[in-house]
Amino acid sequence: MKILPFIVPFFWIQISFAGEADPHLCRGQEIKIAGCQLAETKARLLSFCATSDRKTIFYRFGSRSNLEMEQIFTSENPLHRWVDKATYTTYLGFRVSAYSYVFGVPQETFGARAFIGVEKNQEEIMSRLCTQNSFGEKQLRSKSIREADDDNIRNNNFIFPPH
Repeated sequence: MKILPFIVPFFWIQISFAGEADPHLCRGQEIKIAGCQLAETKARLLSFCATSDRKTIFYRFGSRSNLEMEQIFTSENPLHRWVDKATYTTYLGFRVSAYSYVFGVPQETFGARAFIGVEKNQEEIMSRLCTQNSFGEKQLRSKSIREADDDNIRNNNFIFPPH
C-alpha cells in the first residue's frame, strides 16, 4: 500500500519529461505560453514562448528542422490576448501586413483541442485543429502582451486581433 504513492509520482515525472509528450518550439529557458502540434500530415508545431524575464514573446511555426515563421513581440509591438468570457477560450493574436493570426486555447476540458486560423485581407486562408489542447502559461503577465477587453471585442463585431 505505501509503494503506490512513490510509483505514481515517479511514473508521472517520466511521462512529463519524455520530450515528445508536449512538443514545442521554445528554446532553452524560455517559458511556454501556449502551442501545439497541428493535426495534419506535416505535423508542424506552433509555439508562443517568453524569455525568462518575460520582456520578449516569440511566435514560432514549423518544425524543429524547418522553422517557417518567427514573429517577435515586445512592449512596443505586443501580442494580443483575449479571454472570451462566454466560452473561457483564450485567444492569442497578431497581425503582419495583410495577415491576421489567431490561436485559440479552449477551456481545459476533456476532448478540447486548440486551433489556429489565418486570414489574408479578412479571408480565411488556413484553419487547423491541434492534436490536443494547449497546456502552458497562457495567462502569463508581460508588457509584451496587450489584453483585449471582452466587451470591446463583442461590441466591435468580434474583430480580433484589433487593428
